[in-house]
Amino acid sequence: MGSEPSSEDAWNPALYAAHSAHHRDQDASFLATVVLEPTDQVVDLGCGTGEFTSRLAGLVPEGAVLGIDASASQIAHASAGKSENVGLVVGRLQDLDELLQDRVFDSAVSRATLHWVPGNDHPALLRAVRNHLRPGGFLRAEFGGRGQMQTALSLLDEVSLSLGGPVSPWFFPDADEYAEIVGRAGLTTEGGFVRLLPQRRAMPTFEDLRGFLRSQAFVGYERALGPETRTLFRELAESLAARQLRRSDGSYDLEFVRLDLLAFSR
Repeated sequence: MGSEPSSEDAWNPALYAAHSAHHRDQDASFLATVVLEPTDQVVDLGCGTGEFTSRLAGLVPEGAVLGIDASASQIAHASAGKSENVGLVVGRLQDLDELLQDRVFDSAVSRATLHWVPGNDHPALLRAVRNHLRPGGFLRAEFGGRGQMQTALSLLDEVSLSLGGPVSPWFFPDADEYAEIVGRAGLTTEGGFVRLLPQRRAMPTFEDLRGFLRSQAFVGYERALGPETRTLFRELAESLAARQLRRSDGSYDLEFVRLDLLAFSR
C-alpha cells in the first residue's frame, strides 16, 4: 500500500488483490483485539485495494469508514462495489492533517502500510492520528517490524545494490523504539500493547512467492530504478529466490515479523 507520492503509480491493484491472502489470513486475530461499535467512525490508514476496509464497514453499519491510500490505482480498485458507508481518499499519510481537516474518529486502523512511511515521518504521523481521535479512541496497527523477511530481503538487497538500487527501502522498527515514538506523540499503550509478532506466512509454491514479490516486495526497489534496470532486477531476483528461498518441505513460506500496536488517545 502506497505512502509516498510519485509521478508513476507503481502498484498493480489486481495483482496485489490476487496475492493478499497472507494478509487476509491475519484479519480475524487483528480484529479480535479491538471493540467496534455499530455507530463508530473509523479511518483506515493505507487501505490499499479495500478488502479489509469493506470488512470494517460491515462492523460499523450505522457508522462509516474512511480509507486513505497514496495509490490512485488502489483507490480506484477499492471503489468498485464499495458499500455506502465507505469513503475513499487518495493521499499520503504524511499529509493526514490536511486530508482529514476537522474530522474526528473513534478509531484509526492500519494494516501492512506504516513500514512504507519513512521512519523520520512517524512522529508527525502519530501526532496527526492523535489529533483526529476522540479522547479514549484507539489506533490499531500492524506493519513490518525488526527482522521482517530477513532472509528474503538480504537476497533482494544484494540484487538491488548490484544494479545501483536501494537497500531495504522500508522502516522496520523494534518494539522499544516504536513505543518511544508512540509515547512522544501523546498516545498511550496502557491497556494496549506494542510488540513484535513472528509469523510464518504461507507461500506453498514458487508461483505464490513470485506473485507476492511482484505485487508487494519489488515495488519498494523498482520505483528507484529505470525501466530496463527494473526488468533485470526482477529477472535476477526471481532466479535467486527460486533457488535460495525454497524450504526443505518444498514450500516458499516466508518468515514475517510484525510490529503489532494498540494505543489510545489520552
